[in-house]
Amino acid sequence: MSASEPARMSERAQALYEAIAEMEVIDCHEHLGPEQGRLDAKVDVFTLFQHYTGADLRLAGMSEAQHNSVLNRDIPLERRWDMFEPFWERIRWDSYARAALIAAKRFFGAEDISRDTYVDISEKIQAHNTPGLYERVLGEACNIRKALCCGHTTQLGNPRLLPLIYVLKGFDTWGDLTRMAFNPAEPVRTLDDVLDNMRVELKRIKADGAVGIKMISSPYGPPSREEAASAFARLRDGTEQSLPEVNPLRDYITDETIRFAAEQDMVIAVHTGYWGDFRQLDPLHMIPLIQRHPSARFDIYHLGYPWVREALMLGKGFPNVWLNLCWTHIISQRFAMAALAEAIDLLPTNKLLAFGGDYHLPVEKVYGHLVMAREDVARVLAERVEEGQMTESQALGIARQWFFDNAVELYRLKGL
Repeated sequence: MSASEPARMSERAQALYEAIAEMEVIDCHEHLGPEQGRLDAKVDVFTLFQHYTGADLRLAGMSEAQHNSVLNRDIPLERRWDMFEPFWERIRWDSYARAALIAAKRFFGAEDISRDTYVDISEKIQAHNTPGLYERVLGEACNIRKALCCGHTTQLGNPRLLPLIYVLKGFDTWGDLTRMAFNPAEPVRTLDDVLDNMRVELKRIKADGAVGIKMISSPYGPPSREEAASAFARLRDGTEQSLPEVNPLRDYITDETIRFAAEQDMVIAVHTGYWGDFRQLDPLHMIPLIQRHPSARFDIYHLGYPWVREALMLGKGFPNVWLNLCWTHIISQRFAMAALAEAIDLLPTNKLLAFGGDYHLPVEKVYGHLVMAREDVARVLAERVEEGQMTESQALGIARQWFFDNAVELYRLKGL
């Protein structure tokens, strides 16, 4: 049996899955760039192992040099497969890998990714890499109507399909403030110049179709203009080259940015939980900001994994918080199902966003991830139907909210 095959479902879950698969989807989190960037890339079977599976390969023992070699198209494909295969066998059963297997089957007709199929997959992914790729994958295969893309530019080539969520940059060095933060159009001499550039930039990107800003959860301190101005002066005057981890300038600018974004009716998307030293990304760090900005709408990414209950409690405790399962189904399907089941007990049905693919170059894996998300939702809702707590029609109504309606309402997508 291949991991590309769905685990056995009950008859009820299968019926729900098939109905859910017909629904329109808002993909609530991607890192896709303009389609032309993917079309210009050299692609082969190992394109399916870029992004998150690369991290698992290194966890399985692959060195950084080996990983770079596997992705080096100047090295013959066969040599790269020989290097890759032992590590592939170690990760093939995890959720990251499953998305690649599902994608390989759907788009390239491969029942497995193996020594017998890697050449054929490579040839087919190259033939597949033609204009219209995003529409074929996202629109036709996935039934995605919009994919909200995190980045720094609204120039993604398809504003109807790919609205921007603007990623905040650093506020730690003078270079951050003068070259990176908010793409400053005017010279930065004072703290107010930074804030003015922020307002100009957010107004501009909103006019171009951006629907939110993205920040990270972190131990933010209370905003102090006086302390922020002092820190700004130290960077400007060169008495400090970089601000320490406790950064009053970051805290103040972030707070003012949230305030202004809320005035512009833009969502505050927040990376929480898993990545790197995830101790710093606890979703509970957001509570002071959530309380300080009751008119702002906060979209808590990744359900705070591994702080799942803490993230759920943010949704339970604050009316201006929504919870987003982007990435979570490919971190662990078992976890995602447990979280969905608990969310039904805890939350109004309009507070959850069921899916965000969270990919960059390997757009085909968005489909693989979406299949997994549909499976998880179908199984969880089927259990409630089988227990007599809801009807099948009510279960499908909840699924429609989770996959489409809630994101349209939160991000004001109706009519865009």
